[in-house]
Amino acid sequence: MARRVKQHERILGLLRESSGPVDAHHLAATLDLHVTTVRFHLAGLEEEGLVRTRQLPAERVGRPRLGYVAVKEPSYTDLVALLAARIGGTPTEREDKAFEVGSDWAGMLALAPAPTVDAATLVIDALQQLGFETQSATNAFGTHSLTLCTCPLAEIARTNPEVVRGIQRGLIQRVLDDHADLLRSRYAVDVRPDPQDGNCLVQLVLRPEKGGTTSARDDGRVVTG
Repeated sequence: MARRVKQHERILGLLRESSGPVDAHHLAATLDLHVTTVRFHLAGLEEEGLVRTRQLPAERVGRPRLGYVAVKEPSYTDLVALLAARIGGTPTEREDKAFEVGSDWAGMLALAPAPTVDAATLVIDALQQLGFETQSATNAFGTHSLTLCTCPLAEIARTNPEVVRGIQRGLIQRVLDDHADLLRSRYAVDVRPDPQDGNCLVQLVLRPEKGGTTSARDDGRVVTG
């Protein structure tokens, strides 16, 4: 049974790596399996909805060959990418709209911070719930700097960086604002993409404010690297 599952996964893995449809004979030759075995697994994968068939041109006279492609697994980043591509207006307007989306996103979290929590810990906990990973956190002269090594929105940043900046800034600002009484301070948020177009590392600087609220564009500035 374990061997059957392994063959199942190998075939699916090869299809996911392929840039186009692959027929059973090619899969069999690549994986050193009998073509009948490959077809058996392909039928199971198709039944599970993990692969689809495509007609391939015939190599010689006869009926067309049948190719197989892996079905892409949808994710929330795909949905965000589609929405980002359809947000109209200027880059500034798109970023402001994304700020509101990020704020609403953070509002869906059910955070239960400890009584002694600080701003950096609070933000790190929130970001981890959303799929971000923190590489480092420092605190100097009241200014917290967090460096993220993983961002679930990295692919979207390649085409819509202003939307990703807005989402990141909005969700962090909302988390801080919602816990201002606990933190005994209000914070403004700067999102600073790294020199590599902000696709991986993002610097978040949390500076205590003297008072008042933070709007989408006034105090929560975005400084691009």
